[in-house]
Amino acid sequence: GFTFIEILLALLILSVAAVPLMRMFAVGIEQAGAVDDLRTALDLGREEVEKIKNLALTEEQIKQMGTVVSPPIVLNRTVWYTARMVDPNAVPLQVTVYVFRDSLTARPVLSLVTAVSK
Repeated sequence: GFTFIEILLALLILSVAAVPLMRMFAVGIEQAGAVDDLRTALDLGREEVEKIKNLALTEEQIKQMGTVVSPPIVLNRTVWYTARMVDPNAVPLQVTVYVFRDSLTARPVLSLVTAVSK
């Protein structure tokens, strides 16, 4: 039979071994959420770049559009914003798309740049 001390030592060893495993699961869940957010931001950014490319506008018309900020988009229980900024001095014309999570004043999650020549 087991003595009380042997049972306590076995429980101590199991608890010491279980703590790193539980931390590993917590970090894994956190990283999965970060990857999901990055994927959502990438999809929103690509959609904005495609909007610019598919518009039948000249470079001058795109320059006149200037900065365009999307209305709030709710995806994955999070509010997302996109902002398109045109660099009128770049040749060829450059449009930068920023994707923000929760607030336009926060650091962008993603930025994409595309050149437009029409």
